[in-house]
Amino acid sequence: MIYLDTNVFIYAIEQHPEYGQACKAILQKVQDGKLSVACSQLVLVEVISVLKKLNSLLVKEGKTPLDIRANVDAILSLSIIWYELNVFIIKRAAEYDYSISGVDYIHAATMEVNNISTLISADRDFDKADFVKRMDPLQEA
Repeated sequence: MIYLDTNVFIYAIEQHPEYGQACKAILQKVQDGKLSVACSQLVLVEVISVLKKLNSLLVKEGKTPLDIRANVDAILSLSIIWYELNVFIIKRAAEYDYSISGVDYIHAATMEVNNISTLISADRDFDKADFVKRMDPLQEA
């Protein structure tokens, strides 16, 4: 089982110039049943938040905003194990002392509590967590 970070979804959706195609390929593997993955429900919250910010920028530039609901529905259609955010995960995250963001603490704690050690993410900050083996999307695709 591999944990997927939020940036895999965002980079695929926004067609990121460096990571977009690799992240789409990863999500295609998930859809095809070739890759077993899990995520915290926090990923969905982050996706909505980031897409709202992107849409604000797109509207300011006179461009068509992204369809948040359609993108969330597409994510939810994938075969992903979704872990609920709970007090035990938050308590574990509060015990960390890594130089990563608080949100990433939640992802790391979700991984640890559910015995997942491998993560696909472009975020190199996860390399600071000694129990996380990060795979860059460019290497995974």
